Amino acid sequence: MTADYRVDDMEMESVPEGSPALAPPAHIAARIYKKNAAAERRKSSAASSRRSSMSSRHSHQSVLSAHAGPQSNHVAQHLRRMSIIESRKARLADRAAHAEKVRLRAALAKAAPRGTSREDRALAAQAAREKLLAEITARCEEEVRRAKRVAEENKEKKAAELIRLREEMEGKLAEAAKRRLEYQQSIRRPRTASLPRVEEKKAVKPMCTQLSHTAAAKIIQRHWKAYNAVRIAKAFNSLQLSVPRLKAMDFDDVGGRLSSERALVATARTLKFFGMLENADDELGDRGSVRVFLSTFLVLSHPGQVLSHGGSDGQEQELLSKAEELLTCFEKALKRIIVAKQPHAHENLSFLFHSFTSTFHAWKSRDSGALIDIMVNQFVELDLILQTVKDDKAGGAADEYHSAIRTFQVQLLARLKRFAGPEKALDLVRTAVRKARKRHAKARRAPSPNDIPRTASTGDEGIQRIAHEALSNTEVVPQKQSPSLADQSALLVRELRQSMTPIPSNREVSHEILVNGFFEVQQRPWTESRKAFSDSLRTGMRETLEQGGDLAASGWIGSMATLIRERLLNLVTQRHPLYERIDNFLDTTLIDQTCRAGMFSYESFFETIGNIIAQICSPGRDDAVNAFLKDRNSDHIDRLFNLVDILDLMSLDHINYAFRMAAPTVLEHGLEHERAVFESEVSEGRIPLEKTRTFWQRSRSALLDEGRARDSLAAGPSGPAIYMKGLTDLILANQPLEDELIPETLQLDGQRLSKLRATAYKMAAVASILLTTKIRLRRNREVRWSADADRIMALDFADPKTHPQRVVSIIESSHLMPDATRDGLLSFVNRVLPPAIAAARRAEDPASHLPSDTQSSTTEPTATFTEPLALHLLRSLQSHIHARLSATSTAERVRVTTSAAETLARAGMPEFVAEVGKVVDILERVKRVDLAAHSVWYDQVAGRD
Repeated sequence: MTADYRVDDMEMESVPEGSPALAPPAHIAARIYKKNAAAERRKSSAASSRRSSMSSRHSHQSVLSAHAGPQSNHVAQHLRRMSIIESRKARLADRAAHAEKVRLRAALAKAAPRGTSREDRALAAQAAREKLLAEITARCEEEVRRAKRVAEENKEKKAAELIRLREEMEGKLAEAAKRRLEYQQSIRRPRTASLPRVEEKKAVKPMCTQLSHTAAAKIIQRHWKAYNAVRIAKAFNSLQLSVPRLKAMDFDDVGGRLSSERALVATARTLKFFGMLENADDELGDRGSVRVFLSTFLVLSHPGQVLSHGGSDGQEQELLSKAEELLTCFEKALKRIIVAKQPHAHENLSFLFHSFTSTFHAWKSRDSGALIDIMVNQFVELDLILQTVKDDKAGGAADEYHSAIRTFQVQLLARLKRFAGPEKALDLVRTAVRKARKRHAKARRAPSPNDIPRTASTGDEGIQRIAHEALSNTEVVPQKQSPSLADQSALLVRELRQSMTPIPSNREVSHEILVNGFFEVQQRPWTESRKAFSDSLRTGMRETLEQGGDLAASGWIGSMATLIRERLLNLVTQRHPLYERIDNFLDTTLIDQTCRAGMFSYESFFETIGNIIAQICSPGRDDAVNAFLKDRNSDHIDRLFNLVDILDLMSLDHINYAFRMAAPTVLEHGLEHERAVFESEVSEGRIPLEKTRTFWQRSRSALLDEGRARDSLAAGPSGPAIYMKGLTDLILANQPLEDELIPETLQLDGQRLSKLRATAYKMAAVASILLTTKIRLRRNREVRWSADADRIMALDFADPKTHPQRVVSIIESSHLMPDATRDGLLSFVNRVLPPAIAAARRAEDPASHLPSDTQSSTTEPTATFTEPLALHLLRSLQSHIHARLSATSTAERVRVTTSAAETLARAGMPEFVAEVGKVVDILERVKRVDLAAHSVWYDQVAGRD
């Protein structure tokens, strides 16, 4: 049947096109038509079905029309299947197109700039939140500060109230004791009625009654006590201790009289008689209490020598008043004993003595802390002097200083043990000496091995060669280039050299080694002027390359090769393996020809140079060289300037190593070299000595004026005194340090003197600020506020960001103060800080503070101190430094150095003992070198006067 069906199909396909259609049988037609009706009914409910498509309708109609019989089922099914597949393909294509549209729309939306309104709102909300938090924090801080202030005020009020109540109670008790004593002394028999007059009878002589042993003993004891009291009082009066008499005596004589054994014994017996000593069993009493009582005479007769502030401080005034009250009561008690010859009770005297003792110990404990700090600083200063001169074997200076300093140190240590105790004194001295020696060693530390170039020689021959290089011109290196190339690159080479650190002259190097014992060239700081010059140089190179082509490139590349060749050949010797390689690789003629031919490779050039300098640089420069080799992103001009900076650092390492090797030779022959160079310049007329003559005349006139003011100058001042006066006035006079004031002999020390002047002005300003704060807060001015002083001194006064508000905030962070005190302190800082800032800026950049007609009116008022307190501190510092520089003998120097801490503390500068010592040390070295090298010319100038 299958075969028949296939045959029928084949016959149907071969029916001619014009033949009529054959109708199917009835039962088959009914079945077919029924299915079509059902299909029509499903169209309305299945609009999205595949049979509703145009292809399905077309296939269905074609089947009905073409086949219209059971023979067409196979073709219809095939067509229907194809139409379904096509419809599915179409749907999939539509879906893929829709997905592609969605993807493209998402990509466009992602690539398009997003709306910033939400981000702006978020940022605004965050800023508002931060602002709110800042306001809340500020309010909280203000509340905390106000609460602290209120608590402090309440605490002070309570303390003042307690003191007032205690004083009132003491006064009431003293008044009660006084009234009780007066009442006991004025007891008399009450008046009674007179007896009636009676006739007197002849008195009968009474018979002598015999006393008992007890009654007789009481009478004898009463008379013995009266006699003993009078004897004790007369023994004390024989000492002739009275305040008016002691005031007329010398302070040392008073101290000797009060500390004598006779005075101690007589006073102890007197105080024991009055019941003022706790140790009543001892025959001589408590020696400590006796000395405390005798100190009342010393305090009242010589308050200026005993008290730190001469009695102006509140605690010192309280001590003076109680001492006077005690002595007044004591003298009255002695007078009653001698006149009435009867001992009386003296409770008021004991009360006054105990009150004075407590006040005395409180004053002593406060004053002893400052005294201990002063003595520790004195010990440290002596140790630093000993460390400085211990290596000086010439002339026996070390032995002389050692014996004198050890004597003073033993005395200081004994006093420290007496004041602070043995263990605490030793701990304080060890800690202070250890810190001072660390600072001293850090300032004079040995060079690190990382700073020594790899090509440095270590043998005797190498040291001699390096010493010769250090005192010779290191810039002369033979150049292998044509005249035309030299003419083209001369300007660019000169400009490239200007961007590197300049090397000082031989005279400057020799002078620095003589003053400091060593010398190191530091890389020139990157200032604004240097940055502008470097930027202009880079811009000019880029413009030249863009406009000139290969010819311009050959010019500046040849200049670069010339400079690099010059620097590298200075770093190696001719026997070094790299010398020939550098000489051949940096052949300027060959480089010029390569550039003109357009065959020059920048990458190869920089890589080769980087590998060469990696072999000869010091280990400390390896990181910079490796960074240069790995840098591939920068352009050729930036890499050139990076290479120039590395060569600058390598040259500095090589030169500094040469200077260190040459230092012993320079120290041995440097003075002769300095003297010869200065003499040649004077003979050639380049140094006219006019400034030196003016310097000498000005110093001599100042000394003569001071002598006339004191009326104590019999003869003219000596040469050393004139020189010391002029040297200290250069850095400590209240006037700007101009170049015209510095003599030619000190011209090489001009920058050093300017820095010392900035340091001195800074110390005077900070000391006046701290002293004003202590006075306003009613604190002891001799107490060291070292932490505050160190923090303020660490500020860079040359920085424009340094503001007086910053100084006040540093002090306020350590010491609470009321708003009125803070405002007054801020006003004082605004008046006293500008001179120190001007001095610091001039020391930082002398060229920017040259005198001019336009700036003289504006800079002159701020260049000097006008505040009286700052002026007083500056003059005190000047007189102290002048006294230390003027000391001639070893004993005098040790004495002045030992008393430096005490002198500065008395002047109100206890925090700056170490800084003043550094300034004096530098001036001592400058003075020693200057007088040793230029004393002949000073004598000439002094002879002409």
